[in-house]
Amino acid sequence: MYHKILSVLLCVFFISCNKSENDRTIDFSKDRDFRIINVFNEQMYADLEQRLPDNIKPDAESEESYVTYSYLSLKSNKEYTFLIGNKFMYGTYSVINKDEILLKSEEFGDIPLKIMKEENGCIQIHGDFKAYKSDMMIELDGNTKYYLNLNTDFEKLGKENDIRSVAFNQWRFEPQQKETDDEIKNRLILNLKYIAAYMRVHMYGGFNQIHTAGIHSPFLYAKNGLFLYEWQRVPYFWKHVFHDEKDAKKAFKLLHKTFNEVEAPKFIDNWLAYNESCLQIVIKKLEDEDNL
Repeated sequence: MYHKILSVLLCVFFISCNKSENDRTIDFSKDRDFRIINVFNEQMYADLEQRLPDNIKPDAESEESYVTYSYLSLKSNKEYTFLIGNKFMYGTYSVINKDEILLKSEEFGDIPLKIMKEENGCIQIHGDFKAYKSDMMIELDGNTKYYLNLNTDFEKLGKENDIRSVAFNQWRFEPQQKETDDEIKNRLILNLKYIAAYMRVHMYGGFNQIHTAGIHSPFLYAKNGLFLYEWQRVPYFWKHVFHDEKDAKKAFKLLHKTFNEVEAPKFIDNWLAYNESCLQIVIKKLEDEDNL
């Protein structure tokens, strides 16, 4: 009798597990954008699993600012982009099955990702990130495996504002040598176009908030206008966009000169829209004239 009951229980358990996987509504079979809302190394995951299991559910969201702009974007042409904090990665991907994909990157190698759980429109994935390093993914005792929570609340972006595309992120690729004046100017323009698009995405995308940590910027954003910091106050991350500090200072001087030459646009009582409008005037001035 005992063995019969045990057999029935095991049967029910396995049927329940299989049903859970079959009923999964989120998978990797279609291209889509995911917002990265939490990151756990295996040591942290195991510890939380014992003490605070609710903190590692697929919909558990970190309080860190990176959750507002970090993403995994899977394109229909089997290209992908991946951003956590300020570390950008791109390449191609292949679908192994609906629960597993393989990211391929020339810089960081192959990274297999597998869906482990799903809950409330979120999935939890697991993967070995090997050579990929960021402030949120630090190697511990040689272990490079992580759990990531992904939310599906990101909307697909049109080509003109797709800040998750490789085309919009060219400025992130650090130059390997000093650049010419024209190259510095072009890198600056690409950076400004990204910032403007980032603002438009948040203006029209129904976001509850915008976190400026998601954009490398030398600006102070305010309700009454866009202000350029003094060189000493320009964030390190923006200076690091360029080959070295000398190239960054050239870009800053060009930006400062352009700021002094353009007229502010007509005021809009929406700080985000007005700041984006200010940026567009600066970009146009840079593109129309030979300022260097």
